[in-house]
Amino acid sequence: MDESLISETLEALSSSDTARKAARNLNTLKGIRGTPQAEIARVGAAVWRDQKPSLAAEDALTRLFRSAWEDGMLAVGLLAALVPDGPTEALDIGLDWLARLDDNLTADALGWLVLGPAFAATGAEPERLRELALAHKGSHPAVRRALVSMGLAFLPLPLEGCAVAPLRARHGDDAIAFVEAPLSPLVGALAHAFLRDESPNVRKALRRVLKGWVKTDPAAVVAWEAEVRGGLPKLLSEVTHKARNKVKA
Repeated sequence: MDESLISETLEALSSSDTARKAARNLNTLKGIRGTPQAEIARVGAAVWRDQKPSLAAEDALTRLFRSAWEDGMLAVGLLAALVPDGPTEALDIGLDWLARLDDNLTADALGWLVLGPAFAATGAEPERLRELALAHKGSHPAVRRALVSMGLAFLPLPLEGCAVAPLRARHGDDAIAFVEAPLSPLVGALAHAFLRDESPNVRKALRRVLKGWVKTDPAAVVAWEAEVRGGLPKLLSEVTHKARNKVKA
């Protein structure tokens, strides 16, 4: 895989105007090229088809991830498409990248598209999620957000975002979800672990996961909430209230 060519392609498709607009909502030390997300997706799909990446290209993938924000998102997408080829190896790479996160969009993509499905594929138990959360308790909020976003992969939700393009290219399908039924024990473990997180960005990510959980397994949400001591923060109780209504109906 030629990561230099990929970066050059993304740079050629960038503009200062797009970079300025992206910088309004994106704060990262990696820098922003200004490549539209639609172009990131297009390049990601083309790289998958034409360069045939593999997990053996870990070093090239990591160099790409460490480059500009757009390069990193594309690297996440390529690694996501490689998870079926080696879940344990992909999880190890993803956990190594975890420490380098400093923005919400990359955090969401890494958690949902790589860490979550790789973790589930290894057959790891909920206790392992609790250990991961505890190990990163003092990490950057983006790191914790990525761990929360793993929960999206445990739910039968359609994938979203520009980083999904290599996965779609691999499977030849635009409508992809990682699971057919909720892995509620894993979702519950994550929710418990980050229930009291002080970061607004982490809480918003957990709210997103809970919304998906309410949609796909409201009874499990009600059972989980019943085990929470001290009640839920308002931001989350507004979501779980809908689960209670669904179960009553």
